[in-house]
Order: sequence, then C-alpha cells, then structure tokens
Amino acid sequence: MLDVSAERLAELKSKGFLFMKDKEHFVVRIILPAGMATSDELKKIAYVADKYAEGKVVVTVRLNAEIPGIKYENVEPMMKEMEELGLVYGGTNVGVRPLVCCKGTVCKFGLIDTQKLCKELHDEFFEAPLPHKFKINITGCPNNCAKVQLNDLAFMGSPKNTLRVFIGGRFGRQSIIGEEICKIPYESAKDVTNVCLDFFKAHGKAKQRFGDLLNEMKDTTEYKEFIEKLKGFTVQQ
Repeated sequence: MLDVSAERLAELKSKGFLFMKDKEHFVVRIILPAGMATSDELKKIAYVADKYAEGKVVVTVRLNAEIPGIKYENVEPMMKEMEELGLVYGGTNVGVRPLVCCKGTVCKFGLIDTQKLCKELHDEFFEAPLPHKFKINITGCPNNCAKVQLNDLAFMGSPKNTLRVFIGGRFGRQSIIGEEICKIPYESAKDVTNVCLDFFKAHGKAKQRFGDLLNEMKDTTEYKEFIEKLKGFTVQQ
C-alpha cells in the first residue's frame, strides 16, 4: 500500500488524479469539452498513457478520458508534460463539473446544436467555484439521451432553437428528479446558468447539492424570486 497522507491524496484528487482501489496507483481525468477531441489530442492522450501509465484509456460516463495505472512518482512529471501538450486535466473539485451533451449536433433527431451550446457553457462556467459539485447536461430532443432530469441544471432542445430548462436533479445513492421550469431562447442559456449559480453561491452550504438546497428553500421568498427570475427568460410565443 502506498504511504501518502490523506491531505496529499485530497490535493491530487482536486487536480484530477484519483487514488485507485488497489491503493498503489492513480487514474487521471482529462477533460474533453462537449465530449469532443481532435485526432491530435487523442494522439497526445495515447502518448502520455504509454509513457506514464499502462497504455490504457477509459472513456467516462460523462464523456471525458481517464488514464489508469499511474505510479505516484509519475504524477508530477505527467502533470508537467500534459500542461506542455495542452491537455487539460481535473474536473474533480467542487464547482461546475465537466459539462455533458448528447450528439444532437449531428443526430437526425437533434433540435439544437448541442455540442456548440455545451462548448459555450464549458468555456464560460467550467470549474466556477461553488459550495459543492454542480452538473450541467444538454440533450438535443425529447429522446433525452443525456438524461437531463438527473442533473443540477439541464437544457433540452425544443423546436425553433428553444430550450426547455430543468433544475435540481441528481442521481446516485440519493436521487431527485429535476423540475422543468420554463422554455427559453437558445441565447438565454448563459443568463439562466448565471442565475442558478448565483443562487447556489448565495444560499448553498458546503457539500450540499443544488437540488437539496432548492427543496430546503421551497417555501422562502428567495426561492420564489429565483424561480420568477428564471421564468423571466421564457420564450415569447
């Protein structure tokens, strides 16, 4: 078993290096915005996987890449070389986690350009500091391949380049089905996201998920004002 302090493990986890259950190696998470990578980026990922680990790459359920089997002595050199290569690692700290979207951009059912919206929101909000982790998902149509109701904030593509907005979902050991609040123009997605993040920053507690906060504040004036602010972006019929 590797002899590393709990503080050091927590520090590495915040940077995207997670201790594996064998208690000897680490896995690093590499961020692929909107689940996309160029062939050049894939070559770089394969290169560092061969050089610093076991030559394996795993695609995560949230469409990023993980390289398992990294020895502790390789962690710092790997960090340095990934930075030189332009590979972004992390996404495991508190705050906005890597965003997820379906392939609605190219899918025949897609009603919006999901990858474009996901990249726009990623560039604006990824790793924004918050009381706890916050997951944003985007799906291109009611087929709902990205399972938007299971995320803190999510958008579902709708006709005429509009978005249905869902808030407060989560899935895991405790689950909450997100509530649909309104339908907005595509162009209002960033504004809606800002409103949600500001509410979470203002009222959330450490380790409290957004859905739990919303349930806790359901009967307050602040919650009602928050919902009205979101509904203020509703698309005009």
